[in-house]
Amino acid sequence: MRLTSPEFSDDGELPWTMSAANENRMPALELHEVPEGAKSLALVLEDLDSPVGALTHWLAWNLPPDTTHLDALTFPAHGRIGLSAFGKIGYLGPTPPEGRHIYRFTLSALDRMLDLPQGATRKQFQAAAKNHVMAWATLEGSIERSGSQG
Repeated sequence: MRLTSPEFSDDGELPWTMSAANENRMPALELHEVPEGAKSLALVLEDLDSPVGALTHWLAWNLPPDTTHLDALTFPAHGRIGLSAFGKIGYLGPTPPEGRHIYRFTLSALDRMLDLPQGATRKQFQAAAKNHVMAWATLEGSIERSGSQG
């Protein structure tokens, strides 16, 4: 399984427009080679360089396994969105308080749909997905907040 974006390369520079300090726009993502038999997909965006440890910026699950493209305008109707580490439901783009931070998107193929309500926490998601991940893929990018950027 692979996860790519037409907007940035793996280990590349994230577009500043996806930052919460700018447009807070989810970048386009392309999903490739989802394993046969997957019942759903899940996607997590986290800040790997947060001073408090990995910080969840976005969490989504129950995406159809035949999904090949995601962006802010094409989110599947049956998908569920969880609570970010900031207490909000929905996408919260990268917002490094200072310096350069690395952000990781993790795509997981699951062997079942998750019985979780909209707004579930990352901890609830991890407990529900435990032992049900068939495959996963990551895509990382970094972004830097300078004094001239929000």
